[in-house]
Amino acid sequence: MKFIPTILVALAIGTTALAQEPNHLLGQDSPYLQQHLYNEVDWYPWGEEALAKARTENKPIFLSIGYSSCHWCHVMEEESFESKAIGAFINEYYVSIKIDREQRPDLDEQFMLVTQSLTGGGGWPNSVFLTSNADPFYAGTYYPPDTFLSILRQINDAWRADSVGLSANAAEFSALIRDYMNSSAAAKDLTPEAVRAAANEILTEIDEFNGGLGVSPKFPRESTFLFLLDQANRDGDAEMLGAVLGALDGMLMGGIHDHVGGGFHRYSTDPEWHVPHFEKMLYNQALIGRLLVRAWAITGEARYRRAAERTFDYVLREMRDPAGGFYSAQDADSIDADGKLEEGVFYAWTPADVRAVLGADAAYVIEAFNITEDGNFDGSNSIHLTGPADFNRLDPLLERMRMARLQRPVPFKDRKVLVSWNAAMIETLAEAGYVFDRSAYYDAAAQAANFILSDMLSGDDLLRVSIDGKARIDGQLADYAGLGLALLALHDYGSGTDWLADADRMAAAVSTRFGKQGGVYRMTETVEGMGAFYPIDDSEIPSGNALALNLLAGMGTRMEAPLYTQQALELAAALSANALAAPEVRGYTLIGSQALTLGATGNVRSVASGAVRVVADFDRAAGTITVGIKVKDGWHVNAHEPLEDYFIPTDLTVGGVSIDAYPEPLFKTLTFNDELLALYESELELVGAIPDTLPAVAVLTIQACSNEICLQPEEVRFTLW
Repeated sequence: MKFIPTILVALAIGTTALAQEPNHLLGQDSPYLQQHLYNEVDWYPWGEEALAKARTENKPIFLSIGYSSCHWCHVMEEESFESKAIGAFINEYYVSIKIDREQRPDLDEQFMLVTQSLTGGGGWPNSVFLTSNADPFYAGTYYPPDTFLSILRQINDAWRADSVGLSANAAEFSALIRDYMNSSAAAKDLTPEAVRAAANEILTEIDEFNGGLGVSPKFPRESTFLFLLDQANRDGDAEMLGAVLGALDGMLMGGIHDHVGGGFHRYSTDPEWHVPHFEKMLYNQALIGRLLVRAWAITGEARYRRAAERTFDYVLREMRDPAGGFYSAQDADSIDADGKLEEGVFYAWTPADVRAVLGADAAYVIEAFNITEDGNFDGSNSIHLTGPADFNRLDPLLERMRMARLQRPVPFKDRKVLVSWNAAMIETLAEAGYVFDRSAYYDAAAQAANFILSDMLSGDDLLRVSIDGKARIDGQLADYAGLGLALLALHDYGSGTDWLADADRMAAAVSTRFGKQGGVYRMTETVEGMGAFYPIDDSEIPSGNALALNLLAGMGTRMEAPLYTQQALELAAALSANALAAPEVRGYTLIGSQALTLGATGNVRSVASGAVRVVADFDRAAGTITVGIKVKDGWHVNAHEPLEDYFIPTDLTVGGVSIDAYPEPLFKTLTFNDELLALYESELELVGAIPDTLPAVAVLTIQACSNEICLQPEEVRFTLW
């Protein structure tokens, strides 16, 4: 039997007809599984009941993996899973299992690897056929109904003819997949030069015309661009910064950007970012939002701040659980004027639609977004900017359109609160609250974190998913590590709550719960599916091991915890060869490796094992950089002119030139030295002039001491753009 390639055909979705009786998904709380509760297919959730039924009845398993806002999942449900003929056939000859990939990313990762190995591609819905012993042997993604029924019949014929031989071949294939999942590579030295070369390798793939990576479908690839931005800040590399800004500008102009309501759709179907798949995922808002915050901090360009704030305002307005968590997604599809479920109808506009809302003001919007009679999306328009816009004039008109759009049937909202995705949003909002001086963002981040800590922790066990206030499913590596990083962000950008103690709990859990293979952490505590999975590739969010590396490295700089630093060094070494081999999907690992050895980037830093906090603020109008230094009680840093030659002075150079003025020091003796010392305690500010030639580097040199010890001196570097 030959493998049949994935076929994507644009088909209209009809209305859903419910069967009289629910299937075995009854009682499942996943919105995605609930959508399939009344299908003609007798679905089971993943678990021993379904697996045992397959073994007992010697039937192959049809495994279907998707998520609630997936357009093609809806199409296949409508065409095939609600078909009486297909349902009857599959129920007689197969055991059918449904998995929500957002609830069980561990199983999703494994079976997506199967599909990619068998077909060379992947996507959702992911359709995998397993033997009665749960070994995969055939896979694809979306199938049109005739193709799907043909495949079902062919596989059934093959199974009935020789289930023993087919099972033996599938077992061999499963062993190969398990070997791949457990493979490791010899460590390489993650020098700044090697990491810079990896970043330069990515630059060769940049779309110089439209921004971003790839052709179509075109994804934001946030982790990759966060890596390039990190490298740009380390080296003052204008080309790397330009690649990041080019990707952001392409998305800000394009239809992937929801110009009316704020936020971003999941990906674009074309190279120009014009026509998206319209689902809106929480992780996109978090990670594109983080790029926008940092782009504004570097450039001061208003368009980045505007887009970031509109994104965050959308999330707080429409994606927030009353208890404080953030929902996972909004659907691509909604009900059209004919009562049919169609993709994009909530978001698309015709000239007549705009005129009906804006009247005499419509012409400006129609021209700004090139809204035509023919349209670019099913006779309507996925709106995108055609050039620079006057947002002072445009934004009030877009708000009127947003309010009018709310009169349309609103897309389904997936109300799952997922820890790892919430963690990404918390981290971004904490940073945005500080950078934009908008306390509401920080407060929302803190409320979400408190919700997770109070409602999704059972003792020391973090639960991954909360729906309607009920938490379940064991937390995975990305949940613990991601939440730890979110708590570090709350610690860095705020005050009051002891977020660091909770971050310490998460970091300790990472190092004790997720058994290592070759130094790399497992995705889950317990193993299900085909075997243990060790995540190293960034996907919708950074990989679990990349998040763990960044967390462990971050804990080492914020508290006296040499064990975390040692664990981070071991993890970086274990990930190093794979990261350098494919930096385009492992960029977040490279961010962590450089933070570990060179220190983090960004305007807020913790140094001296958390004894010193350093904040750099740039005033472009005044042409100055102000470096604020806050020293923990019981610690000090040496003055600019210490009284002993062997003490390292506090010094700030900007563009290679030391600043002119330093604060008056405090003179005192300490227990380890009877001689009078000149030092700084508590808080101080150093101010320097930004040079005419940019980019330039500001370097703060400090040595922190307590009453008993002096730490090694450190250099804290900031790139001025």
